[in-house]
Amino acid sequence: ISCDVQQRKHYLPKILEHVRFPLMTARFLVNTVGSDPLIRADQTCRDLIDEAKDYLLLPQERSSMQGPRTRRRKPIKTCEVLLAVGGWCSGDAIASVEMYDPSNNEWRTVAPMSKRRCGVGVAVLNNLLYAVGGHDGVSYLNSVERFDVQTNQWNHEVAPTSSCRTCSNI
Repeated sequence: ISCDVQQRKHYLPKILEHVRFPLMTARFLVNTVGSDPLIRADQTCRDLIDEAKDYLLLPQERSSMQGPRTRRRKPIKTCEVLLAVGGWCSGDAIASVEMYDPSNNEWRTVAPMSKRRCGVGVAVLNNLLYAVGGHDGVSYLNSVERFDVQTNQWNHEVAPTSSCRTCSNI
């Protein structure tokens, strides 16, 4: 809004309707939000701040003030699947990856790793699955790759570990 106040200030009340002011600390609400000149200049914005102050100052009345601005957010479930990564099959290390979706009780093949990996260490960080080390049937590996379930793609631009490893706990 402050990038172009004259063109954007009329959007402020509509935007602020979606902010959960009652869940902020009283200090932040009064000192930061309530003292903003754009908010002070608009009656609807002031009403939203007053609503939040009432919620904070009158805890005995909160049950009658329930609504979208007082409801705490619930976390959204991310994709919950199980991945079978690499392994050993018919006497050789494999690169294949299968994904189990419990919502429909189904396994399906997804993009394979770039390297065959038996004894690969796996972990999830920021919704990405990391495959670390392992054994390709010939030698131990220090390479790392990561898989994005949403795009069904492996990214190989991950720094290798300082030493080769297999059957590691990540």
